[in-house]
Amino acid sequence: MLRFAHPDYLWALWAIPVLAVAFILFHRRRIVLLGRFIDRSQIAGLVPDGSTAKRALKQSLLLVALALLILAAANPQVGTRLEEVKREGIDVFVALDVSLSMKSEDIRPSRLDKAKRDVSALLRKLEGDRVGLIVFAGEAFVQFPLTADYSAADLFISAVDVESVPTPGTMIGGAIEKALDSFRTDLPTQKVIIVVSDGENTEGDLAGPIGKAKEAGVRVYTVGMGTTEGGPIPIYQGGARTDYKRDRAGSIVLTKLDETALQQIALSTDGTYLRATSGGNEIDEIFNELATLQKTEMGSLQVTGYEDQFHYPLALAILLLILEVLLSERRGRLMARLMKLIPATRMLIVTMAFTAAATGQTVRSHVSDGNHHYEKNRFPDAEVEYKKALEKDPVSREARFNVGNAYYKQDRFDEAGRTFNASIAAATSPTDQATAYHNLGNSLFKGGKIKESIEAYKQALRLNPTDDDTRYNYQLAVDKLKDQEKQQQQKNDQQKDNKDQQKDQNQDQQQNQQQQDQKKDQQQQQQQPQPQDAKQDQTKQQQAQQQRNQMPKEQAEQILQALRNNEKELQKKLRKRQGPRVKVERDW
Repeated sequence: MLRFAHPDYLWALWAIPVLAVAFILFHRRRIVLLGRFIDRSQIAGLVPDGSTAKRALKQSLLLVALALLILAAANPQVGTRLEEVKREGIDVFVALDVSLSMKSEDIRPSRLDKAKRDVSALLRKLEGDRVGLIVFAGEAFVQFPLTADYSAADLFISAVDVESVPTPGTMIGGAIEKALDSFRTDLPTQKVIIVVSDGENTEGDLAGPIGKAKEAGVRVYTVGMGTTEGGPIPIYQGGARTDYKRDRAGSIVLTKLDETALQQIALSTDGTYLRATSGGNEIDEIFNELATLQKTEMGSLQVTGYEDQFHYPLALAILLLILEVLLSERRGRLMARLMKLIPATRMLIVTMAFTAAATGQTVRSHVSDGNHHYEKNRFPDAEVEYKKALEKDPVSREARFNVGNAYYKQDRFDEAGRTFNASIAAATSPTDQATAYHNLGNSLFKGGKIKESIEAYKQALRLNPTDDDTRYNYQLAVDKLKDQEKQQQQKNDQQKDNKDQQKDQNQDQQQNQQQQDQKKDQQQQQQQPQPQDAKQDQTKQQQAQQQRNQMPKEQAEQILQALRNNEKELQKKLRKRQGPRVKVERDW
């Protein structure tokens, strides 16, 4: 793969055809001036050693050398390699409010969507800083830890929604504490927290987290999302708005921006508070302040991607300039012989050009074209070019690996997984295998195969234990698996509870049916005429009726068991109602 470190310098290549035209015009002007001085038929006799071909050759050497110098200045880069990159930066945690109130549309398109766009814009501006994301509502969770992989971070930010945190409410203090606990201590970097919220701190305490941040020297910047006038919280189903959020009394909830808490947080920690607007990007102002903070030098193993190759065109340009100086304009025997051979070599040159055109593009050129499409987000076109490269060289590891990346970008995760498996088998170094395992894990994760992705990340870490990005993705996959298992357990418990309730209802129905049958028998017995002088028989009938009214032992045990089950069910419901540790007054 070929690229230029300074592609803007390539515009200077337009000077080459301009100079070529200038040389031609100068040659014609020279002939005209000589014609005015002497007759043209006498020029060859007066200057017998003059060689027009050598003069043209010297000018051509100058033009080619100039073009090579321009290419060397643009610094062509080819290939990839892994090296330790030193950079300076700070550690930044963004605490993003994902409570239900962030769905309000008093800021377009909504508070949450506006916040996500602003955070993504911040990632595009960062250089060398490590960034992490905390999502919070009634609880706070680490969406991804500190990383310098901004593209992966932006991918996770785009997936954030109000369902990211199951506990309702808003606990800003918990988010600040979670960020303080999640900062890495391997380097004494300047640490910053950016809280993006509407400020409705419905749960928890703020004084404690603010005191901890101030004691640790962590600055907290706050961005208020919303308006002081507020707005309702829409509820969407199937892409259409069906209603607005209502409180327990049935009234529509009106959520407003609470600037007091956010201003208090920023003021207490030497940070800055900014209010978001629909058309502005307040994150830019925070970025300008972050740029003034003291940076700490950090180093990590990263794929630099390219190696400088400027010395090749530079060396060739110097060689051509030396030849141009050594070459005289006098006619020589060698040039005369070459001039005679020109008609014979023309056909050879044409044949070689035709053969080169028929051969078509090389494998590297197809890969280069595919990479160009890939960088422009034209992933189907990139896939076509990579496959053309594979047709020319089926064992090209670079082309196969890039095909997997093109599949991944098109959400064709199964095909991407199969391609990365093939790349793993064809890899010749542990680093290449680790990279392929990493991408395989990403494909499996996005395809919903969480357990398989965890195994792929484990393999990548065995081959490259220092890869922080793989370690982050591994932890995310483990957390995702735990959430799925928890949801499945809750679903199983719910199904079991429903079965127990159904069983209890069936037993109650059986008991009611038996009682109705007993009452019916008693009524029929009372309606039968009895002779007044048969008292002994009447006593026997009453005893028999009492025996019929007496409940069988098996039936009594069933009723007692049903009561016990009902008691267990009631205890389960009471335990479920306990919910989280924090009492939620409002769920928005």
